[in-house]
Amino acid sequence: MNGRSFPRLLAALALGLALGLAASAASAQQLILKGEFGMMAGTMAPPGLYAGAIGAINWSDTLKGPDGNSVPSEGGSFNQYIPAAMVMYVSKLKILGADYGAIVAVPFSNATIDFPRLNASGSTGMALSQLWVVPLSLGWHIKDPLPLAPGGMDVTFHYAFYPPTGRYTPGATNNTGLGMWANEFSLRATAFFDKDKAWHGSASLFYDINSKKEGTDFKYGNPFTYMWGLGRNYGEGKSLFKGWAGLAGYAQWQVTSTTGAPLPIIDNNKTRIYGVGPELTTLQGALTIRYFWQFGGKFSTQGQGLYVQFMMPLPF
Repeated sequence: MNGRSFPRLLAALALGLALGLAASAASAQQLILKGEFGMMAGTMAPPGLYAGAIGAINWSDTLKGPDGNSVPSEGGSFNQYIPAAMVMYVSKLKILGADYGAIVAVPFSNATIDFPRLNASGSTGMALSQLWVVPLSLGWHIKDPLPLAPGGMDVTFHYAFYPPTGRYTPGATNNTGLGMWANEFSLRATAFFDKDKAWHGSASLFYDINSKKEGTDFKYGNPFTYMWGLGRNYGEGKSLFKGWAGLAGYAQWQVTSTTGAPLPIIDNNKTRIYGVGPELTTLQGALTIRYFWQFGGKFSTQGQGLYVQFMMPLPF
């Protein structure tokens, strides 16, 4: 082997590892949208019927190996685009002193991979992904002053599930669903740091329980996800551009082992990723924009993300 062929071999091996890790990451996704909640996450909307849309985009240009080190990808990229329609209902019905609500989101998905140096690229194409159904959401509004929260606190609990809708065939490269059920439990809180409720912070906990993928023994490990937000209100009275601004972030850890994966490397490693960035909510709370820089990844892709949500009340 001459001196020129050895670097080429190393590059080929690195690209092969990158492609394998990318394929592993693609087949080992979680259904929960990281960064879906930030500031005011524990506050349930007033009773009514709401409709709108969300959009989540993830641009990844770095692969993180099982030890957290970057794996050379030679300029490769791994991107995911998820638009969704969403309907939310908040009832005047009280359950255990809480407002009752329900949510249904109908997402579509398109995942792309691009390795220019290998002339390799592909896309799943935009198609229906897995529904997010929240049949039970309970929101409490605690108005009395609390330690560290003179303005009180809002708390929301929800149970959600993801049915296996969307295109899925075991081993296919154009899947837009993950071919599995997932049950989700969430507890979220918004604390108001002053009596005027101008300053606030939110903390949100999620635990998802995954089933086996259809037609296989592949069961991906369950994730524990923490999302947070910290900021301040702006605008006065009924000003159209009244809202809040600040920072938001998330951390996600795979806490149980994967079993039955098509590649041993998936079974033997757990994923981890963090994100942080600015959040702006305006139009009286109807429009929210969050941008994230990801870091600290382990056995995952890593890059940047954008989350946009628009929800408005309907006559009801």
